[in-house]
Amino acid sequence: MHFDLAHALITGVLIFAVMIGMHKAGLYVPHKDGGPRWSWPLFFGIGAAVFILNLIWP
Repeated sequence: MHFDLAHALITGVLIFAVMIGMHKAGLYVPHKDGGPRWSWPLFFGIGAAVFILNLIWP
């Protein structure tokens, strides 16, 4: 099994960027700010971003 540290770091930054972007767009409200415990838009947003990253950088 090959572990690529750079890929893991980029994935973490990408997830953080998606969370911040969706929060600023009003599509995600954190639970501590009165939002729901589970956010389907956030789930699919992160899933799509990671899927696209893995298409570009397998």
